[in-house]
Amino acid sequence: MRKLMMAAAFALPMLGGAAMAQETVKLGYIDPLSGGGASIGEVGLKTYQFLADELNAKGGILGKKVEIVPLDNKTNPQESLIQAQKAIDAGVRYITQGNGSSVAGALSDFVTKYNDRNPGKEVLYFNYAGSIRSSPTTNAASGISAGTPTPTSRWKRSPTT
Repeated sequence: MRKLMMAAAFALPMLGGAAMAQETVKLGYIDPLSGGGASIGEVGLKTYQFLADELNAKGGILGKKVEIVPLDNKTNPQESLIQAQKAIDAGVRYITQGNGSSVAGALSDFVTKYNDRNPGKEVLYFNYAGSIRSSPTTNAASGISAGTPTPTSRWKRSPTT
Protein backbone atom coordinates (compact mmCIF):
# COMPACT_ATOMS: atom_id res chain seq x y z
CA MET A 1 0.00 0.00 0.00
CA ARG A 2 2.94 2.29 0.58
CA LYS A 3 3.74 1.86 -3.13
CA LEU A 4 0.22 3.01 -3.96
CA MET A 5 0.64 6.21 -1.98
CA MET A 6 3.98 6.83 -3.70
CA ALA A 7 2.36 6.22 -7.09
CA ALA A 8 -0.32 8.75 -6.22
CA ALA A 9 2.38 11.26 -5.28
CA PHE A 10 4.02 10.85 -8.69
CA ALA A 11 0.71 10.81 -10.59
CA LEU A 12 -0.66 14.00 -9.03
CA PRO A 13 1.32 16.38 -11.26
CA MET A 14 0.25 14.44 -14.37
CA LEU A 15 -3.43 14.94 -13.67
CA GLY A 16 -3.13 18.72 -13.67
CA GLY A 17 -6.34 20.76 -13.64
CA ALA A 18 -8.89 19.55 -11.12
CA ALA A 19 -6.53 17.55 -8.90
CA MET A 20 -3.91 20.29 -8.70
CA ALA A 21 -6.49 22.99 -7.97
CA GLN A 22 -7.71 21.17 -4.87
CA GLU A 23 -6.17 21.89 -1.49
CA THR A 24 -6.57 18.24 -0.53
CA VAL A 25 -5.63 15.05 -2.37
CA LYS A 26 -8.65 12.79 -1.90
CA LEU A 27 -8.20 9.04 -2.22
CA GLY A 28 -11.44 7.06 -2.45
CA TYR A 29 -11.08 3.75 -0.63
CA ILE A 30 -13.78 1.47 -2.11
CA ASP A 31 -13.88 -1.84 -0.26
CA PRO A 32 -16.25 -3.79 2.03
CA LEU A 33 -16.92 -1.89 5.25
CA SER A 34 -20.04 -3.88 6.16
CA GLY A 35 -21.14 -7.49 5.82
CA GLY A 36 -18.89 -10.53 5.63
CA GLY A 37 -15.85 -8.71 4.25
CA ALA A 38 -15.99 -5.80 6.69
CA SER A 39 -13.13 -7.02 8.88
CA ILE A 40 -10.76 -7.06 5.89
CA GLY A 41 -12.01 -3.73 4.58
CA GLU A 42 -11.67 -2.06 7.99
CA VAL A 43 -8.05 -3.22 8.33
CA GLY A 44 -7.27 -1.82 4.90
CA LEU A 45 -8.97 1.46 5.74
CA LYS A 46 -6.96 1.80 8.96
CA THR A 47 -3.77 1.12 7.02
CA TYR A 48 -4.58 3.78 4.43
CA GLN A 49 -5.50 6.26 7.17
CA PHE A 50 -2.21 5.54 8.92
CA LEU A 51 -0.27 6.16 5.69
CA ALA A 52 -2.21 9.37 5.03
CA ASP A 53 -1.45 10.59 8.56
CA GLU A 54 2.23 9.77 8.01
CA LEU A 55 2.30 11.67 4.71
CA ASN A 56 0.43 14.63 6.19
CA ALA A 57 2.89 14.81 9.10
CA LYS A 58 5.64 15.19 6.49
CA GLY A 59 3.84 17.93 4.57
CA GLY A 60 1.47 15.89 2.41
CA ILE A 61 1.92 15.37 -1.31
CA LEU A 62 3.36 18.43 -3.00
CA GLY A 63 2.21 20.40 0.04
CA LYS A 64 -1.35 19.13 -0.19
CA LYS A 65 -3.10 17.26 2.62
CA VAL A 66 -4.05 13.63 1.91
CA GLU A 67 -7.60 12.59 2.81
CA ILE A 68 -8.90 9.04 2.69
CA VAL A 69 -12.58 8.87 1.71
CA PRO A 70 -14.04 5.53 2.86
CA LEU A 71 -16.77 4.05 0.65
CA ASP A 72 -18.54 0.76 1.40
CA ASN A 73 -18.99 -1.45 -1.67
CA LYS A 74 -20.29 -4.49 0.26
CA THR A 75 -17.98 -6.52 -2.06
CA ASN A 76 -20.55 -5.95 -4.81
CA PRO A 77 -19.52 -4.76 -8.31
CA GLN A 78 -22.71 -2.73 -8.86
CA GLU A 79 -22.44 -1.06 -5.45
CA SER A 80 -18.79 -0.30 -6.25
CA LEU A 81 -19.84 1.66 -9.34
CA ILE A 82 -22.35 3.66 -7.30
CA GLN A 83 -19.66 4.41 -4.73
CA ALA A 84 -17.15 5.36 -7.44
CA GLN A 85 -19.59 7.89 -8.89
CA LYS A 86 -20.24 9.29 -5.39
CA ALA A 87 -16.49 9.62 -4.89
CA ILE A 88 -16.03 11.45 -8.18
CA ASP A 89 -18.97 13.74 -7.39
CA ALA A 90 -17.22 14.57 -4.08
CA GLY A 91 -14.01 15.57 -5.87
CA VAL A 92 -12.06 12.32 -5.55
CA ARG A 93 -9.61 11.81 -8.42
CA TYR A 94 -7.86 8.69 -7.07
CA ILE A 95 -9.72 5.46 -6.34
CA THR A 96 -8.32 2.33 -4.75
CA GLN A 97 -9.77 -1.12 -4.16
CA GLY A 98 -8.35 -4.55 -3.49
CA ASN A 99 -10.99 -7.06 -2.42
CA GLY A 100 -12.80 -8.94 -5.18
CA SER A 101 -11.73 -9.48 -8.78
CA SER A 102 -15.29 -8.87 -10.04
CA VAL A 103 -15.23 -5.50 -8.29
CA ALA A 104 -11.82 -4.74 -9.80
CA GLY A 105 -13.07 -5.53 -13.31
CA ALA A 106 -16.16 -3.36 -12.89
CA LEU A 107 -14.17 -0.41 -11.52
CA SER A 108 -11.52 -0.69 -14.20
CA ASP A 109 -14.16 -0.56 -16.95
CA PHE A 110 -16.00 2.27 -15.21
CA VAL A 111 -12.88 4.43 -14.84
CA THR A 112 -11.81 3.80 -18.44
CA LYS A 113 -15.22 4.88 -19.75
CA TYR A 114 -15.40 7.84 -17.35
CA ASN A 115 -11.98 9.09 -18.48
CA ASP A 116 -12.90 8.73 -22.16
CA ARG A 117 -16.06 10.79 -21.61
CA ASN A 118 -14.50 13.41 -19.32
CA PRO A 119 -11.20 14.67 -20.71
CA GLY A 120 -9.44 16.96 -18.27
CA LYS A 121 -11.23 15.34 -15.30
CA GLU A 122 -9.48 11.98 -15.37
CA VAL A 123 -9.57 9.59 -12.43
CA LEU A 124 -6.81 7.12 -11.53
CA TYR A 125 -7.74 3.65 -10.27
CA PHE A 126 -5.27 1.58 -8.26
CA ASN A 127 -5.93 -2.05 -7.37
CA TYR A 128 -3.72 -2.38 -4.30
CA ALA A 129 -4.03 -6.17 -4.14
CA GLY A 130 -3.57 -6.95 -7.82
CA SER A 131 -0.42 -8.52 -9.12
CA ILE A 132 0.58 -10.35 -12.24
CA ARG A 133 3.24 -13.01 -11.96
CA SER A 134 4.08 -15.31 -14.79
CA SER A 135 7.14 -16.76 -13.07
CA PRO A 136 8.85 -16.62 -9.69
CA THR A 137 11.08 -13.60 -9.21
CA THR A 138 13.73 -12.85 -6.68
CA ASN A 139 14.37 -9.59 -4.94
CA ALA A 140 18.16 -9.52 -4.97
CA ALA A 141 18.38 -7.09 -2.06
CA SER A 142 16.38 -9.29 0.32
CA GLY A 143 16.90 -12.69 -1.29
CA ILE A 144 13.18 -13.42 -1.02
CA SER A 145 11.59 -15.45 -3.76
CA ALA A 146 8.16 -14.18 -4.77
CA GLY A 147 6.97 -17.39 -6.35
CA THR A 148 3.51 -18.78 -5.73
CA PRO A 149 3.41 -19.88 -2.08
CA THR A 150 2.47 -23.48 -1.35
CA PRO A 151 1.08 -24.82 1.94
CA THR A 152 4.55 -26.02 2.95
CA SER A 153 6.68 -23.20 1.57
CA ARG A 154 5.44 -19.66 2.01
CA TRP A 155 8.31 -17.24 1.33
CA LYS A 156 11.71 -18.86 1.02
CA ARG A 157 15.10 -17.30 1.13
CA SER A 158 16.87 -17.72 -2.16
CA PRO A 159 20.47 -18.89 -2.08
CA THR A 160 22.92 -16.07 -2.67
CA THR A 161 25.90 -16.51 -4.92
